[in-house]
Amino acid sequence: MRCRDHIALTLPSFLLRLVLAITFLWAGAGKIIGTTTVDGDNAARLANLGVVFIQDSAEEPESTIPDEPLNPLPETEHLETQIPEEQVPEAGDDAGSVDPVDALEQPVVDPPLDPNAGDAPSNPVEIRSVAFVNSPAVGSDYPEAVKIRRVYGIALLLDKSVSPDLTADSQPVTPTMPSWLGAGSMPVYAAWATAITELVAGLFLLFGFLTRLSSLSLCVVMLVAMWTTQIGPASLQYSDSILGFIPNKADLWDPSSYSMLLWQLALVVMSLSVVLLGAGPLSLDRMFFRPSRRDPYVSGEPAKPSVAQKAPKRKSDHDSIPVAERTEFDRSPPPPQNNPTP
Repeated sequence: MRCRDHIALTLPSFLLRLVLAITFLWAGAGKIIGTTTVDGDNAARLANLGVVFIQDSAEEPESTIPDEPLNPLPETEHLETQIPEEQVPEAGDDAGSVDPVDALEQPVVDPPLDPNAGDAPSNPVEIRSVAFVNSPAVGSDYPEAVKIRRVYGIALLLDKSVSPDLTADSQPVTPTMPSWLGAGSMPVYAAWATAITELVAGLFLLFGFLTRLSSLSLCVVMLVAMWTTQIGPASLQYSDSILGFIPNKADLWDPSSYSMLLWQLALVVMSLSVVLLGAGPLSLDRMFFRPSRRDPYVSGEPAKPSVAQKAPKRKSDHDSIPVAERTEFDRSPPPPQNNPTP
């Protein structure tokens, strides 16, 4: 096999795998590590799904308490009992009736709350149990932006696809995803499954391991992304879409208006190409699942015809002319044949 045939069988699959691996490794890691902010109704939706927001760690203030107290207490040896002058009886009063020290030690009884109650026994109400009901969060509960991981942005998108907001005139909007996807915390689980699939499948494509399965999973992820963000709203919710499924942007002939749709379409096509081409020679799949040496796609040798395809040869005057054998990968022009004139 010629050198350019080897390159044609090796580089295309490797380059496609490399581009897909870089793209989805970056995207998957960004969803798990990166953060963003939401507020209002979006934050309330995530709170109802059970998402825990990221709390900013406040810096602890420096302690301003001095080592020594500003007003140290006097020593107990020099303490003496002092009676206020208001409570010291005068000479004309009955000084011997009440001891000044005992007067200070007498407890003070608070007056009853109801002066007309008298000594009537109180009837306290016994509380057996208290039930706390968690009401769903609303947008007014989050007037300020809260920080979340980017992966929960996918959960928010799926939740809005299942139960979209009303229009400006309070009209219902057609959902673009089935209702079972919005049950419980299913959008959160689906968001984490998407991020982990992008991360693991991108890593497998980088080394060429389980290449067809990895590229097929990424193709499914991008098809769902195209439906939820572009084609689904345009076909079910918008009335001015192009051809019934393409969103109608402000400028039809501006490629930047359709950059997201074109980028998603390119990733889908590249993933399908890797599914059809396979991992190629530069991969772990070729190391673990080595094809047979008799495979003409690998060795470049022509496939041997079966017994049914063999036909009897007719002897002619040109059988003595040597003809070079051609393989199925040979792209050179055939040698001219000198047919005798009748």
